[in-house]
Amino acid sequence: MVKHNDLKGALDFIKQGYSKSGDPFRFTVSDIADAMNLTETKARDVVSTINTRARFWRGHFPAAADGFAVDGPVIERLQGWFE
Repeated sequence: MVKHNDLKGALDFIKQGYSKSGDPFRFTVSDIADAMNLTETKARDVVSTINTRARFWRGHFPAAADGFAVDGPVIERLQGWFE
């Protein structure tokens, strides 16, 4: 089960990364794990939970989870979540 604070922290990380330039922001599970001091497994669970709204992918967690891209439509889908 993913904790509320972990979700909020990951969403803040994503929003801050996107808002710095307005260009598509790319991140990996490792980036979130490092930024939030989480294990890779926990960070993967957090990203999977966020995916229910962001829709980075469909189906199972991608094997090459190296480059989730956040652009305008993804930010719109995440807007207002946990604010």
